[in-house]
Amino acid sequence: MLSPLNGSLNKHAKNKVSAIFRRFHLDEFAVVAQATKKSLSDLELLDRMLASLESRRDKALRSVATYRDSLAKQIRQSSDPILEGSEVLRLEHAPRQKSATV
Repeated sequence: MLSPLNGSLNKHAKNKVSAIFRRFHLDEFAVVAQATKKSLSDLELLDRMLASLESRRDKALRSVATYRDSLAKQIRQSSDPILEGSEVLRLEHAPRQKSATV
């Protein structure tokens, strides 16, 4: 697990910060916990927003599926008679008349 003190801090700075934490009976995880606690209301808001967006996405996907099913049914209803050969207007072959040449 990566510690919040890892990264660009050099070893001397890390030791100095750790010594300050020990003076107050803290460690780096206590600091992370406190920062999380202070941000909890924002995190809860973001969580509610995410849940709302997921719900809207799911509703939209259900609507698309319903529309797709309805469209497929309409297409089947209109194409079945054509495929079965009934109720189809047929053009009869009429012989061509020769045009008069001038």
